[in-house]
Amino acid sequence: MPTANLLRHLAVRHALFLVASAVLLAAFQFLICAAVGSVDVSGALEALIHSLPPLMQELVASQLFGGFTPGSLLAFGWNHPVTHALGSAVAIVLAARAVAGESETGAIELLLSQPISRGAYFGTQVGFGLAAIACLSAAGVLGTVFGQSVFGIARFAGGSLLRLALAYALLQGACFGITLLLSVFGREGGRVASGGFLIVLISYFGEAIGRLWNKAAFIQPWTLHEYFPPHDILVRGVGIGRPAAVLGGVLALSLALAWARFRTRDVP
Repeated sequence: MPTANLLRHLAVRHALFLVASAVLLAAFQFLICAAVGSVDVSGALEALIHSLPPLMQELVASQLFGGFTPGSLLAFGWNHPVTHALGSAVAIVLAARAVAGESETGAIELLLSQPISRGAYFGTQVGFGLAAIACLSAAGVLGTVFGQSVFGIARFAGGSLLRLALAYALLQGACFGITLLLSVFGREGGRVASGGFLIVLISYFGEAIGRLWNKAAFIQPWTLHEYFPPHDILVRGVGIGRPAAVLGGVLALSLALAWARFRTRDVP
């Protein structure tokens, strides 16, 4: 019963935010399909890129290295900043509020005053966060599938879409785990969220810089976003064994360290 009360508390608190995020991600992927299927986006993009300065050409080309085929453009939609921003927002907000945010409002004292163990509290927060991320990932993939169907674009293989959904969920899960680790050390949700956002931002731009600048290529393996390659997954059909191992390892390690801290920290 206490666990059910906690789940109800989380659902009520985050329902609107989570539903809005899922709808926006699905709509964005659908609109990418609409753009690709309705107009000559490939020709327009190619002309636009040739008009850009050399550095900007390299930046765009690094994201569209598969060419201007419909599949490559849809894969680019999954590497778009909007796609990453929506996923990271869900991961960071849920993790920041799980401990630091509840401590800031004093709600954690009330929740733990019920007959619920710290392990059950921590596990429920983690389970809810990862389930929300999985649902968000599924919503985005459904947006792509529906868009391909409506606009007559060649569909990706079902296995590729499942791998994409898993890879995206693991990427955001790793962001969740790292932010949760910050959260168990903090007492202000806003500061924890800012820290999580900064880490994700560094990862995103670090991967982009490493791709553009050969001398900075050593940065790429140390970024989370290096292990989410939508083009390889969707267009080339590459497996996600290594990315899943790395991102899953980051998530598992972050959760283990967060639990080790949470079980001994003072409340609030």
